[in-house]
Parts: sequence; C-alpha cells; structure tokens
Amino acid sequence: MSSLQGKSISFVGAIVGIASIVSNLAMAQSQALPPAAIADNDSIFIDGKTFSITPGRAKGDTSLQIEALGARDLGPGAIIFRSGEKLYIVAAPVLVPSPHNQAGQNVPSESDRPNRVTVEYVVPKSAELQELYGMLREHRVLEDMQGILSPFRLPEELTIKTMECGMANSWYSRENSKPTVTLCYELLRHILQSLPKNTSPGGITPRDAAVGQFFWLTTHEVGHAMFDLFKVPIFGHAEDAADNFAGYIMLQFGKERARRLIAGGAWAWRMYVADYRTNPIVQTQLAGFASNHGQPEERFYNLMCLAYGADPVTFADLTQDGYLPPNRSPTCRFEYDTLAYAFHREISPHIDQQIARQVLDTAWFTNVPPALPASSQAR
Repeated sequence: MSSLQGKSISFVGAIVGIASIVSNLAMAQSQALPPAAIADNDSIFIDGKTFSITPGRAKGDTSLQIEALGARDLGPGAIIFRSGEKLYIVAAPVLVPSPHNQAGQNVPSESDRPNRVTVEYVVPKSAELQELYGMLREHRVLEDMQGILSPFRLPEELTIKTMECGMANSWYSRENSKPTVTLCYELLRHILQSLPKNTSPGGITPRDAAVGQFFWLTTHEVGHAMFDLFKVPIFGHAEDAADNFAGYIMLQFGKERARRLIAGGAWAWRMYVADYRTNPIVQTQLAGFASNHGQPEERFYNLMCLAYGADPVTFADLTQDGYLPPNRSPTCRFEYDTLAYAFHREISPHIDQQIARQVLDTAWFTNVPPALPASSQAR
C-alpha cells in the first residue's frame, strides 16, 4: 500500500533525521526556498509546524552523523508533500508525470473503488476440519484480511474464501470469470500443526507464526490477483513477483509489527536453513528445480533480504546472527528499492491513500488467541 511505504521504514524519519543534524550544521537563517539542486554535504530542514524550509551546510563529516542517526538513502528518488498539518515522504516516485501515466496506463478508472473484497468460509465436508472452520470464523481472520485489503481500488470484486480441497494448497484463479483467492483448510491445518510450541529463541511466538504465515500466503495469492486485475506486466517468475508483493505489504506495518509479520511468515522456512552452519550441503530432488515456485531456502533468503534492505537497523540481527549471508546483504538495499519503485509505479495508483493510512494505524488479528487449541497442534 502506498502510504504504506512511508509508515514502515522511517516515514518522516528521513527528513526528521536530517532535521536532527541541524544542531551540528551551520544553518543559514534565510527562509528562502532551497536551490534547485542540493550540493554535497548540504541539507534542507522542513519545519513540521510552520512548514518553512531552511537550507544548511554540514560542519565536519556528515557521513558519520548520518550513520549515527541510522538514516538511509532514498534510492531512485523521493517525494515530500504536505497534507493538512502533516508532512509525508515517499522513498520512490509514486505518480511522477511520465509518458506511461500521461498515456492513461495504470491510472484508475472511474469504476475502480475501494472495499471490493468479499470473504467466504465454505463449510467442509470432513469432520476433522470442522473445528478449524469454526475457529477461523470465530476469530474472523478473513474479515481482518478484508479490512487490510480495503484500500485497493479494484475494477472487479475479489473474493477470498477458505474451503476443503483434498490437498494442502492455495491459489488464485477466476471462477465463473470472478477473481477468487482460495485458501485450503488442509494447508491452514498444516500451518497450525507446525507452529512452535513455545516462544522460540528468536522471540517468535506461536501466534506470530500463525498470523505471519496466514498473512503471507494470503497476500501472496492476492498479489497474483492484483497482477491480473491491474494488468501488471511481469518479467520472470510470477511466483517470485507474488512473494515480493507479500513481503512488501508486510514491511509497511511499522517496525515492530513488520518484524513480527516477517519472522512469523518465514517460520516454516527457517527449518530448512537452521542447521546450515553445521550441514551446509543441501540435498534437493532434481524435480524441485522445475517447480514454478522457488525452493524454501531461496524464498527464506529473499524475504530476509527484502526486510534487511527496507530497514537495516530493525533487521540488523539478520546479518549479525548469520541468517543473511555477507555475499547477499550488500545488494538488499537495491533489491528493496527496485521492488518499491515497481510497487509505486504499478500498484500505488490503485490505492486509496486515506483508507490505507487508517489500515496501517489499526491493530489486526486481535481476536487470534496467543495459544491455539491442543487439537490444532501436531500429533
């Protein structure tokens, strides 16, 4: 979600970070607008109350001050705008005029509108899935996803449903021409049966693992839906693109919530890499490389890299604990910026910004209990 970008990683933090350097800068007192370009070691301070702009010049080594503040570069560009009595910053162009947009592509039509996600719990025939069906309805997990996805301005109604499939799976398709995300009870049961029994050494609770994995698999399939509904061109594997969509959405919910979602979402994959220090040789069936999905290890590292690239301070332990190898971490910032640019280019125009801000300020999945029924655990 596009205001999404601002809330999660610094939001006004980049500007506030520069503002914090003000005391160490020789600030010019002129209230004139800054020049058309900022020279090396120059800065601008935007007052969050008066909205006046003051240029400044660094004294000493600016790079040390930036590092101390945890400031980050803004990739290919940034937009700062005022709405009412607040300042906002987006770390990549959102709707910068371009031939692409001027031609009318990726611009929402008048028929596009938010709140077009419906949910459905299909009653399972199998008695052993009845409890899961009841638990999902009781805790209103689909309704929470419906609320989270409400800012998307969709040209058609999108349905998200749970049902008995005869296999552990999930997918997006058009059923009778209607866009539909299907989540199988068998897959959700598998997730519940593989949760940690207690809080893990990394601080992941059973609830985090349940919510994170449910959020991940749902937004992954919703990613496929968005690519279809918005006619998003994809180079490469569609499954990788859907993974990136899910990871990006997770990272927009503020530092603490994003961290818990990412850690919970990656729980099932951690087992594949947990012992790599002592057993670095991984045996994989050849047929696995023919799958349109990446291998679990790849998906784990891709998600960790996106998280670290988005916020290397909040996710610093990924490199410190060795979950993100040194041969990958240097490129993670570029990988995240590339994804952010694509999201803002192709998806952000279809998001209601006001609703998105409300979504990011809301606590979701509060009905999910910290401990799940014993019958849901692995036998």
